[in-house]
This record gives sequence, C-alpha cells and structure tokens, in this order.
Amino acid sequence: MQIGTFARDNEQIDWALQHDPDFIDLRMDLNYSIAFEKAKDTLSEAGISCTLHLPSDPEWKPMDLAAGIVPYIDLGAEINAELVSFHSTLSTLFYRDEDIDTFLEALPLASMTAKNSNVVIGVETLGLYYTELTLLFDEHPGMKLALDIGHGQIMATRNRALGHIDSFFDHIEMVIVHDNNGQEMIQDILKAREKREVSIEETRELARRYDTHLPIGEGSIDFESIFRELKERGYDGKFLMMCADQKKFPMEREKFMKLWMEA
Repeated sequence: MQIGTFARDNEQIDWALQHDPDFIDLRMDLNYSIAFEKAKDTLSEAGISCTLHLPSDPEWKPMDLAAGIVPYIDLGAEINAELVSFHSTLSTLFYRDEDIDTFLEALPLASMTAKNSNVVIGVETLGLYYTELTLLFDEHPGMKLALDIGHGQIMATRNRALGHIDSFFDHIEMVIVHDNNGQEMIQDILKAREKREVSIEETRELARRYDTHLPIGEGSIDFESIFRELKERGYDGKFLMMCADQKKFPMEREKFMKLWMEA
C-alpha cells in the first residue's frame, strides 16, 4: 500500500516531502505553477515517486482531449510518473452526447500517445456508470481507473465507487480519498425540477459546489463499506489523500489508516 498527497507548486512538493508521503500527485488542475524539471530532481533526490493529473476545468466543463490533454501525456514520461490521470466526459449526468462523442473520438490518440511514451494513463471517475466504463474498457483494455471516492458520492445515494470496484476492480490503479455530502444534491435537483427543466450546465455547477474535498469524517461518505470491498478483493495499491487543505495530510493519513484497519 502507498499513501500519497498532492501538490500544485514546488513549495507544496517541499512541504509534502517533510511528511514522508509514499508518492506525490502533481496536479495541473486549478492554479498550478509547477516547475517540472525542478520537481523531478527534488523527488528523485528524496526517493519519492509521483503521479500526474492532467489539466481539467474547475467547473467540470468538458476539456478538449486532443488539444488540452494529449499534448501533456509525454510530460508524464519526462518526470517518470507512475500514473497519468485525467477527467473524462463519459458521464450522461454532466455532459451532452456530443461531448461524449468528441471524447471517444479523441481517446485513441491519447491511448496511442501513452503507449508510444510508455506511460500508464487512467480515467478519474466523475459520475460514470457501468455502461460508460464498459464501453471505455472494451475499446481500450489497457486504460486504468483512478477511483475517486468523493466523486462517487456526487448525486448518489449509494456511492458509485462500490459498483466500480465490483465491475472494474482489475483496472483500478489509484484510489482518491476525500469526503463530501454529495447525496444531498439529489434533493436539490428534484426541487429545481419541480419548477423548471434543469440543464446539464446547472447540474455541473451544482456538482462542482458539492465536490468540497472535505477531510475524512466531515461529510457523509461511508468509507468503511468501500474500504471493505477493496480489502476483500486484495487491493494494495495507491491511495491519494485529496482533502482540499494539503496541510491536513498527516491527519488524513492517520484517519485513513484507522478506517482501513477497521474495515
């Protein structure tokens, strides 16, 4: 098992290394400012591995895979990232059919780029269902899954991570851990629909608000049941602590280990 934290700039990398993570997820989302050559040297000197999260829109707007993500895949190879992950638009909850089609059309280019660069790439879960992921893995069996437990609770009474573990366990390369109250979004959507038609744009905006990246235990996610499923299947890979406040990593790691041992 490896327990890691994240960084969006080189100062955060330096801070993280003081707290002995097993790996650091270098994130190109939000306001990042990473000098990657320096980051690579710093991590190499410390003997710490990294993963890389490619660009994504903070409001969950669809990214142009060919123009906004594929050009950065080679960066994963340059910094020796063990996994390069990115958001997909394969969710009918948050994206239109044309967004999904555009993503699927560009995905072979991403797969080919990763293969040529000897990079492991994975899709971070974001409101994805069985049919969508089955389609993805049937066409791209080498694709991996960054299982985001927090995203699994957005607009869901039963965390989607449980279904993903059951159906796609062999593809899971990393588990992302953070809390929220995402199941409450269902009531917000139902109330809004009593008055008007709710657009996909409104749904995405609500999802963004509920994606609060709270510390473990400050939301309502049932981590115990998810961890139990992972343990029963023998998962022993990466866990990324993704509470919005990076400085809470030591406490999050401690809470995670307690829950993992009890599951």
